[in-house]
Amino acid sequence: MLPASNYYRDIGGQHSGGNLRTSSKRLEVDVRLSCVPSTVMFVFMIFMPKSVRWLYFRGQTEEAKRILQELRGTDDVDIEMEEIAEDYRKTNNDKSLGGKGCSLLLNMLRNTAVSRALLLGVMLQLFQQFSGINTVIYYSATILVMSGASSNKAIWLSAAVCTANVVFTFIGIVSVERFGRKILLMGSMVVMMIGLTLLGIAFIVIDRSSQGISTTGVGECISASASCYSCVGDDLCSVCSNGVGELMCLTSNATDLINSTCPGGKVSNVCKTEYSWLAVVGLVVYIMGFAPGMGPLPWTINSEIFPNWSRDTAMSITTTTNWVCNSIISQTFLQLTNAATTSGAFFIYCGITLVGMIYFFICLPETRGVSLEHTEELFSSSRTFVGLKTGLKKKEIVDNELEQ
Repeated sequence: MLPASNYYRDIGGQHSGGNLRTSSKRLEVDVRLSCVPSTVMFVFMIFMPKSVRWLYFRGQTEEAKRILQELRGTDDVDIEMEEIAEDYRKTNNDKSLGGKGCSLLLNMLRNTAVSRALLLGVMLQLFQQFSGINTVIYYSATILVMSGASSNKAIWLSAAVCTANVVFTFIGIVSVERFGRKILLMGSMVVMMIGLTLLGIAFIVIDRSSQGISTTGVGECISASASCYSCVGDDLCSVCSNGVGELMCLTSNATDLINSTCPGGKVSNVCKTEYSWLAVVGLVVYIMGFAPGMGPLPWTINSEIFPNWSRDTAMSITTTTNWVCNSIISQTFLQLTNAATTSGAFFIYCGITLVGMIYFFICLPETRGVSLEHTEELFSSSRTFVGLKTGLKKKEIVDNELEQ
């Protein structure tokens, strides 16, 4: 909910700020709007219960048991409490052996189970970002303008993308325990690839149906004057009509030429097309796939696959990976569209998503129903997890061992 609230704030800030006279006023509106999701999060955090393990590890055993009973919906939690107690003793022992700082990191890498889990956690965060999600989040309005929508229309169409994000996030919440992590992640990535393919096709169609340039381009824009779309795709170039329906591609800062050639001295970076809707559909389908699966599941799975003695360090590494990849993908999108065309950029993201799906199909175990005390055993051997329910089979083996 918080990311969705921030996204709506961004849209509102772009719209309201764009209609204000000064940049300082726009900044003031954006800052005030950003307080709304922060306030909502603060209120809900008041009602968030403390972690069962956090309470137990601090000696509040009865309170930990009460909250666990509430979470499980039953009073019969004695076996799980015993497992938590055993994990507490094991964690204290492992932490004393694991060390601190560099020695802890080295021990994590030497431990087969932890190093395999760490690689998986890093890959989850890496493929989440390199699938192109933040090009959609940060540049949705820009993408829609590229597809031929006006600036104001693009901002409001971005709200439709955000609405899909909110709705399908709730679907993920309902589905994750019913279908499991791996099936939901695989389905999510398939739908994301469909959305990215639609986006790639959309920009190919828009390019081919784009109105031709009737007058030869000027200066740096001669090479970009094949069509309206190729002209506005160059950061230096814009199009204008000469008053009789013919388009001219010229340098955006050629003020004298613009004033003498373009009616009213106006240029545009938007090409009229009847296929803008295809880009909107591609964006919405992509978000429909991302929101219930590839969005939350990397965080969910990372919280489940590390033993307690290494969890804080491992989570720090995977979170750092997420933000580094976020920065890379958001800083390179426009350069990638210039180098590989807009459609090419989305096909590249689609290819990366396909590679990630294959990797997770082979290396990701199903962790649904597996307690934190048992997840380390999933990675303790060199076995792979080809299939969709491999983790459940491993859990059954662990449960049989406990019963013996």
